[in-house]
Amino acid sequence: MYLEEALLKEIETLLGDEEIFRLYERTFRENLYYFETTNYVVLNVYRFNDHGPVHVLLTTRRALELLRIVEKAGIRTTAEILGKPRRWSKFVVAFGALLHDLGNMIHRNEHYLFSVMIAEPIVERLVKEFESEDPLLLKALTLNAIYTHDEAVQCTTIEGSLVKIADGCDMEAGRSRLAYKKDSVDIHGVSALAIERVEIKEGTEEEPILIEIWMRHPAGIFQVDEVLTKKVESSLLSGKVRVRIHTGIEGETLEKVV
Repeated sequence: MYLEEALLKEIETLLGDEEIFRLYERTFRENLYYFETTNYVVLNVYRFNDHGPVHVLLTTRRALELLRIVEKAGIRTTAEILGKPRRWSKFVVAFGALLHDLGNMIHRNEHYLFSVMIAEPIVERLVKEFESEDPLLLKALTLNAIYTHDEAVQCTTIEGSLVKIADGCDMEAGRSRLAYKKDSVDIHGVSALAIERVEIKEGTEEEPILIEIWMRHPAGIFQVDEVLTKKVESSLLSGKVRVRIHTGIEGETLEKVV
């Protein structure tokens, strides 16, 4: 079980930037009603799984883990390519992950577009407080990370790619990103209960990101293919991610580069 306060502490450590974390924690607490309402709609109208406060915190933590890995691998972020400081990337990743799912309160279809609409005034206030010289570009990059988190949208930035892959890693039992009904007994429902743990690790020089997945049952492979793989393939990091799957069958491990 993931706890909000524990995740916030982990995010603080990963950010390593007091100003950004102060803005992040304040934004999370000020907009908790938004996250809770989104989750209420998702659970009770769509009858899907958690898309609320824990999901956005967990996505942020994992996106920041990924940011640290690509930094060590020497992969320049889009903000850096545009001549901006690396802390811009921390800002974009943190707030892109925090606000990416708000549009679910309006409709599941094209929720990423509705998320941008709801998040825009929040991001507007944040960037004006954080960046005085070029706030519009920072706002654009952050809204881009929100919009491109869905596998249906091709990523155009490294930061958006990190948010997308992190979102796809929320696959553990009871936390599946699959759009399945809670009482389903089809492959979606079975697969969503099959994954025990997901960890993001440093990989090799060729594939710097390693995503390791432990399953109770190989049915979880369906979820990996339908959720995580599609997200990686529509990111700018495709070809740099190795997925290692412990299938639940004793001694069986599958690996693939996505």
